[in-house]
Amino acid sequence: MANLAFQTEVIAVPDMPDVRAFYVKGRVTYHDAPELRKSLLGEVSVTSASGLVVELGGVEEMDTSGAAVLVEALMLGRKRGLRLLLCSPSESVLRMFRLAGLEEVLGHCCSDPEETMRRLQE
Repeated sequence: MANLAFQTEVIAVPDMPDVRAFYVKGRVTYHDAPELRKSLLGEVSVTSASGLVVELGGVEEMDTSGAAVLVEALMLGRKRGLRLLLCSPSESVLRMFRLAGLEEVLGHCCSDPEETMRRLQE
């Protein structure tokens, strides 16, 4: 397996046993997007949690292929009845959504963990 420009980690969310957090750190470009797709969509497909928070604050760079993976995850989550939120998107992630004309996706973004927790409890 090639060295990836990003890392992921899935953890339980304290005080919310039915929610998982999926952390993404590093660079997500066309070269590595297939691995992110495999990892993230795999988690969305098999999780028994009612909510999944994708933490994007550590993403240093993202291109349209990375944004497409996030959109696909949102669509799959909706289809499965999973509440999926994008938390603390970095400037690179926000810029990519805007450049790609995906402002609608920004409605699934939370600026900080407190907002995320509030929205998960709604």
